[in-house]
Amino acid sequence: MFSQSETTWEGLRKVSSSGELTLKSGIKKLLLTHRIASSQPMSMKLKQKVSERTKKMKKLLKFIIIIFTISLFHNFTFSQWVQVTSGTSNFLTSVQCITGTINYAAGFSGTVLKSTNSGQSWISLTSPSSSNINKIFFSPTGSGTTGWVATTGVYKSTNGGVNWVQQIATGSFADLAFVDVNTGFAVRSTIVSKTTNGGTNFANTNYTSNNLISANKIIHVTGQTLIILGVDNANDTTFVFKSTNLGDSWSQIFKTPGVFFEINFVNTTTGIMCGDNGSVKRTTNGGTAWNNITTPASVDLLDVHYASTNIVYMVGSGGTILKSTNAGVNWFTQVSPVTSNLRSIHVFPQDDNGILLGAGGTILRTTNGGNVPTGIQPTGNEIPEKFSLSQNYPNPFNPSTKISFSIPSSGLNNGSNVRLAVFDILGKEVALLVNENLSPGNYSIDFDASSLPTGTYLYRLTAGEFTNTKKLVLIK
Repeated sequence: MFSQSETTWEGLRKVSSSGELTLKSGIKKLLLTHRIASSQPMSMKLKQKVSERTKKMKKLLKFIIIIFTISLFHNFTFSQWVQVTSGTSNFLTSVQCITGTINYAAGFSGTVLKSTNSGQSWISLTSPSSSNINKIFFSPTGSGTTGWVATTGVYKSTNGGVNWVQQIATGSFADLAFVDVNTGFAVRSTIVSKTTNGGTNFANTNYTSNNLISANKIIHVTGQTLIILGVDNANDTTFVFKSTNLGDSWSQIFKTPGVFFEINFVNTTTGIMCGDNGSVKRTTNGGTAWNNITTPASVDLLDVHYASTNIVYMVGSGGTILKSTNAGVNWFTQVSPVTSNLRSIHVFPQDDNGILLGAGGTILRTTNGGNVPTGIQPTGNEIPEKFSLSQNYPNPFNPSTKISFSIPSSGLNNGSNVRLAVFDILGKEVALLVNENLSPGNYSIDFDASSLPTGTYLYRLTAGEFTNTKKLVLIK
């Protein structure tokens, strides 16, 4: 279903190298010219002038090199998500963040990676199998040392992935989830394999009698509640199954046309599932009823992750990254530095550190929840009489501009939500600048569009019943 693609810095290195060589050649020519000139008889005053000019030219060329380098990597420096080196070109399918610093990743051809510095660098661990790994899971109660992988069979490590022991030998497992270091579940086809002794023994149960269904996902919601997402690919139909007794029995609670790849719940009532062609559904009653949710994406969405009750992320094909700050009701696009398929994401709510990964060994990390760095500032102490949204200044701009707006005391309850977002000309949200409770007053915010291409954009202020939209132009 997915094609592997690789995003590397090789092209950038070539551009940087050629640019540097060109500048170095210029320096050599200038120095050669001055050497030839200096071989001719000249006065001491003329020699001093030539020497001063040479020094100035060297300083100028060094400055040009610095500016060239900055401009070359500018988009990557200010991108919401930054790409890091993974050391592999294999498709990475699963990320598990144990703490803010310890992270695991796994993927095709038995790839297992580990980071101990918040995803800044990664090391390759022993492969448990040469088969594709669909899920890696390390129990939070095991201090990041006891974990399992779902592949052709199930494997366990008790020393942080250094060594692996086979616990189930046959079957292609799509997913697994552990409640603690003893109780866990692995799914394949119509079968749930359950262990209560850390994987020493597994007991099989059929969660459905429909042999056309194959499990895509199993999640432990809370307590004794489990959810399975199953798909009948022959008939493009998706099913949701639920257990309220830790997998002893299962019931089908929902059925819908279409293929959904991932499902996640933040509690026993609220969940989201995502699938092909941008399909998203949301439930608030435990999964028996689901509402369609509109997002800016029309591509396959391959993972959904709750960072907290209100903060939710989805990733998908073509480098798509979506974020919601109101529990999945509304979504906006985050800037992605890659176009490869993104498969798995994990973000910590307490510090906004996050990792996502996908095709071609792609790994992206963020330290600010993927948000464009901005700073909202109150301006003055006066309380305005009406809402207003000012024209950004400067306009056109490159790469940053200031947007000012006013919130009156009437029309909003004190501390009500204010939303300021930027859209491309097609109406796709590309940046969320403000989405928070603000008291009445005048405000300004700096918008850094370094990671966006040249073009015409719209910015919209929404506060209560007030909405106003203006145009801004980015020229690079």
